[in-house]
Amino acid sequence: MNALKILDRGHQNLLDALKDLPEESWTEGFVTGSWTVRDVVNHLGIYEVLQAEAFRKFLDPNIETPLLDEKAEGTFLEFNSKQEGKNKGVGWQEVKENYLEGFAELRKIVAGLTAEVLDKPNTTRWYGDNCALNDITALNFGHKKHHIAQVKLFRQNKNEDAPRKTGS
Repeated sequence: MNALKILDRGHQNLLDALKDLPEESWTEGFVTGSWTVRDVVNHLGIYEVLQAEAFRKFLDPNIETPLLDEKAEGTFLEFNSKQEGKNKGVGWQEVKENYLEGFAELRKIVAGLTAEVLDKPNTTRWYGDNCALNDITALNFGHKKHHIAQVKLFRQNKNEDAPRKTGS
C-alpha cells in the first residue's frame, strides 16, 4: 500500500467534489441528515488532524495529542458532536483552509515515513491491537470517500432542483 498516493487521491477527490461549488451551497441544504457541505469539510479536516496526531504519537509517544485524547473519552458520535459544536461559528472559507492545513500536515508526516514503518503491525491502538499506520490511512480514505459521495449526491440533487432552461 502506498499511503502517500492514497492520501493524495482522497484529497484530490474531495477537491474535485468541491470544485466550482457555489458559495451558498457550502451552508444551504443538507448533505447528510443535519450537516451542510461546510460541516462535512469541517468534519474531514478534524479527521486529518486526528490522523496526524495518531502518527505523531507513534513517532513520539510523549507528545501531547489533545484531539486523540478527546476522541478517547467517548464514542465517535459523541466526539463528532463535540467537534461540530466547537466549530459551528467558523465560516466555510476558514473550514476549508483548516482542512487544507490538516491535510498538508498529515501528508508531510506520512511522506517522512518508510513503507516498513507504515506497514508494521501493533504500532498504534487507535483502531485495535494489531493496527498499523497504513490501517489508519486506509480507514480514513474510506471515511473520506463516503463523505465525498454524499457531497456529490447533494450536488446532483441540487442541480436537479435548479430551474431548467427550455428551448424556444
